Amino acid sequence: MLSNGCHLINYDLGVSVRQAVQCVALVVACFASACERPAPSMAAKSAELPITKVVLYQNGVGYFEKRGMVDRHLVELRVRPDQINDVLKSLSILDLAGGAAASVSLPVEKSGDRLAAELPPQVRNATGMVGLLAVLRGAEVTVSGRGNTLRGRVVGVEMPPRQSGDDKGENCGRSAVLTLMVGEDKLMTTPVDGISELQIGDRTLSVGLKQSLDISRADGAWKPATLQIRLAGDKTHDLIISYIHEVPVWRPAYRAWVEKDKGVQLQGWAIVDNTSGEDWKDVKLTLVAGSPLSFRYNLHTPHMVARPDLSPRLPTTADAPPEPDVGVAAAAEAPPAPPAAEAAIAGFGVADDGDLDASGGGVKLAPGAAAGGTVGKVATGRSSSFNSKDSKPAERPMAAAPMRSRSARGGGSGGVGGNPSPVAVSADEDQKRRDATMRSAAALVSGREIGALYAYEAQHAVTVPDRSAALINLINKKLDGRAVLLYRELHQTPYHAILLKNDGASTVEGGPITLYVDGAFAGEGFIGRVGKNETAFVAFARQSGYSLALTSKDEEAEMHLARIIDGRIRIEGKRLLKRTFTIDATGDKPALCYVKITATTGMTLLQPPKEMIKAGQELYIPVQAPATGKGETVLVEESPVWFEETTLNDRSVAALKLYLTNTTAEQALKGPVAQLLSVHEEMATIERELSTLRSQRDTLNTEQYRIQGNLDALPSSAVAADLRKQLVGQLASASEKSALVAKKLVENEVKLAALKEKMITLLRGVALK
Repeated sequence: MLSNGCHLINYDLGVSVRQAVQCVALVVACFASACERPAPSMAAKSAELPITKVVLYQNGVGYFEKRGMVDRHLVELRVRPDQINDVLKSLSILDLAGGAAASVSLPVEKSGDRLAAELPPQVRNATGMVGLLAVLRGAEVTVSGRGNTLRGRVVGVEMPPRQSGDDKGENCGRSAVLTLMVGEDKLMTTPVDGISELQIGDRTLSVGLKQSLDISRADGAWKPATLQIRLAGDKTHDLIISYIHEVPVWRPAYRAWVEKDKGVQLQGWAIVDNTSGEDWKDVKLTLVAGSPLSFRYNLHTPHMVARPDLSPRLPTTADAPPEPDVGVAAAAEAPPAPPAAEAAIAGFGVADDGDLDASGGGVKLAPGAAAGGTVGKVATGRSSSFNSKDSKPAERPMAAAPMRSRSARGGGSGGVGGNPSPVAVSADEDQKRRDATMRSAAALVSGREIGALYAYEAQHAVTVPDRSAALINLINKKLDGRAVLLYRELHQTPYHAILLKNDGASTVEGGPITLYVDGAFAGEGFIGRVGKNETAFVAFARQSGYSLALTSKDEEAEMHLARIIDGRIRIEGKRLLKRTFTIDATGDKPALCYVKITATTGMTLLQPPKEMIKAGQELYIPVQAPATGKGETVLVEESPVWFEETTLNDRSVAALKLYLTNTTAEQALKGPVAQLLSVHEEMATIERELSTLRSQRDTLNTEQYRIQGNLDALPSSAVAADLRKQLVGQLASASEKSALVAKKLVENEVKLAALKEKMITLLRGVALK
């Protein structure tokens, strides 16, 4: 950089014009940034605070808190453009020392098109060395190369005239020529390909060129923005700066060790990603299960409101001065108009972006500021080991489980689902492995409820570098559980599953789970969210050798007379739905099976099985299956039911008879009810007689048709006279019997109609409420 502060653009003497044109944009950007006159440093005037607390939610946002003592007036907060709207929406600044924040300033967001429109057209359209020199016409420049240095104003760039006989190409062997105005009246030329150094004397043009290059590479899409917080007062400030922005959700994953008659050892880890743009060093980390409401809102982009254009209301013509009035005294001079007041400008200032540190925008305390003591470190990079900065690599917490799985490769058959059993180990070795499992994730977090949410708070300070992931222990405890078989569908083979019951100490979030049964890998499953005192099934393998059969029976019970009003008999009782679950087993040992069904809507369970599990409308019915044979469980559901009858039938007669046997029945109603039953019995007798008479009538009619058919078939000769006479007699007898039956039918139908009328009358005369 020269002493006059001009910006330099350098490239090698040996490159061609075409290569210079291709590379000049990058070169200009680099040298313009390197040689620009440095702005006053903010290091002595501003401070940055470290992140001390991080709370991650499962709705895609994180809460960040910065804390520290500051004895300066300015604090900087650097955020990426994709975070700035969330930060503006949630930024909170507290001064526990009694001070306050006076203002917060940040760069105003402008689109690339709008920024480009604000640049001078010369730099906006500049492309390459030749194009740049062409648009710098009139600008002061200094060029050096081939031992010469020229200083002057750019007149233009042109191609020299073609030499005679040059037919190899339009520009072959020719170089552009730069013309400069040196002094007041002197023009000088120099070939462009001989220029090794170019100094732009106009700062506005050089800064505009840099901005144009930044816009071309979309610089604002990744470059952090700096928020400057100006503090009021001269005393030391105890600041807490908090905000939220978008982060990846944390994801839990579990491991479970199942041993016969020893319950289930459950261990859970959370995968946490740091994509915030700065390191988390010794932060207090909290993981919250739940999704508080959150949304996006653009506060950074200036919002312009359309206003009506009232320019047409301006006058378009001016009145001409009137003719002077002769003989009239001139009016007194009007006082001069007051000078226009300067507009006071208040609001946000534009901060210089500055340069990020090597960590991508870290947090810095001002000299002398307190950062707080370090309780402990769990430093996690992309590897699964946990290391602190000054300590040796820690023992991997999950080492015991994979070794146990690997040792199972050489064993024989056994275990759940046909998994190979592990190599035999001593009881002392088993106890050591169990103890190591407990120690590998000992109480690193504590849980507590926050309203409808549940929070896991790390008990030690956590360190997660930027662009890294970490495993944080969530849970490590013994749960009540056992191995079972689970029918999720009635017509499918059952699953091997682990039945877990949460003891109520904390909530278990949903996530993948790896199962180890009797020391061997048994399968993988997915556990749903398990609240306090809730039970969950974790299916991890299929099992053959069991078949399920389901039979259902629907019946009525406890039917009784409720009331009789206006000839309507209301009968109430219960509906019973009996479902029988039968499992036919051909295994080698007994098993507790659970069958998943849906409860019948509107019905309640009647004496549910002892070990049945209910989850909303889902029922898990236990069936104890023997090693070989059938196991059975009967499930009974009941619901109230009622019927309303307007005449006597089997259901209403049964209810009336039951009413007469009831000791609490009204004596005044027993007589009418008994008379109703007597009429019904008489009607039933007549209906039975009518049924018999109708059957006889049909038989006689059939007989008459047969005899008449035989008569029609006889010839008219004398040989058949005797047979004809005999058939005529049979036909007459059948006709007489048929007429007698028809008479009795009519008489009984008349009696039945009369009894029906009598029953209706009696029924309307009975009132039971």
